Amino acid sequence: MDDKLVDEPPQVRLRGKAALRAIQVQHEDTMLMRLYNSYIYTLRLPLPFFFLFMFSTPLLLSFLFTAFYLLDVDGLSIPEDLNWGKRSSWWENVYGVTGETQFKVFIFSLSLCTTFGGTGVEARSPYNLLLANLNTLTAQLVFVFLSGAVFHRLSQPAEPVRWAQVALITNDQFTEHANKILTPGVKSHKSFIIRMNLADPAKMVLIECKFEIIYRCILTAEGHHSPFISQVPLKLVRPEVSYLKFGLLIRHIIDESSPLYGMDFEMFQARDASFTVTVSGTERSSMQPVFSENLYCIDDGDILWDRQYEDQILTNKQGRIVFASNVFDRLKPLEGEHSSDIDKPQSW
Repeated sequence: MDDKLVDEPPQVRLRGKAALRAIQVQHEDTMLMRLYNSYIYTLRLPLPFFFLFMFSTPLLLSFLFTAFYLLDVDGLSIPEDLNWGKRSSWWENVYGVTGETQFKVFIFSLSLCTTFGGTGVEARSPYNLLLANLNTLTAQLVFVFLSGAVFHRLSQPAEPVRWAQVALITNDQFTEHANKILTPGVKSHKSFIIRMNLADPAKMVLIECKFEIIYRCILTAEGHHSPFISQVPLKLVRPEVSYLKFGLLIRHIIDESSPLYGMDFEMFQARDASFTVTVSGTERSSMQPVFSENLYCIDDGDILWDRQYEDQILTNKQGRIVFASNVFDRLKPLEGEHSSDIDKPQSW
């Protein structure tokens, strides 16, 4: 069978980052495995959503058990409103929306989840006594898991690396300098470059750093309807450094040996191309391992043609060298280019 690859876009609805993040792994899931996957998903939530989940979990658990308590509301001893303090317009509004009995039962369930107590509501019937114990036990189990999640998140080091918002395919300064020493008649090449900075350039140092860029595209073999994902590591000018301070440009030269050679913007789009860049190393002061990654997708506008990053190493009026981290994401056109020509995708 001829397994030639075609550039026809696969029949998938999503593209770019959305397509990669929506890939589903289909296998036989037990309930225990689903709970485990949900727990791991919680650990990886962005920090604001993570804390929102942490605080909302007891409330959701209380709502669930409130519905079961109300199945036998006569089995609960609910105090009169006098024991809850004076009536006010605020409480009247709350009771008007939720109902006085329902609200007091919800507070009772919430107090069992938080182990605060003091509501005055008591379980009297065997059904509600059993339910109250299950409520407390479930809340304690959830507390154990959430405590582990909080410890896991807070014990992680701060994000060690800043990645540029866009990657560039361009004649950067490295290749411009290399062109000057090339022998006549030798063709120059563009480079695929990504800028990275350390999170705290003034103090942070990484040792034994290794870098990698993975080129990923979605292809369809001729005669087949289902796509597959091809991943190819790109050869880097500097794949590792023993000592890293401030930051650097991760660079891949697009020469004849590169899998990107001869491709233009339209070909990248047809293949829904993306690039994953990674850095791994050791933080010098703590000797803790560090790993960071970032994803750049053609379809999401993360890769630009024929642009340059603004210089970060400058000289001030006193003649001192300055590392300008505030221009990290700023871009400038290539010399001799007009602003009207900058955004035109080009091939090489």
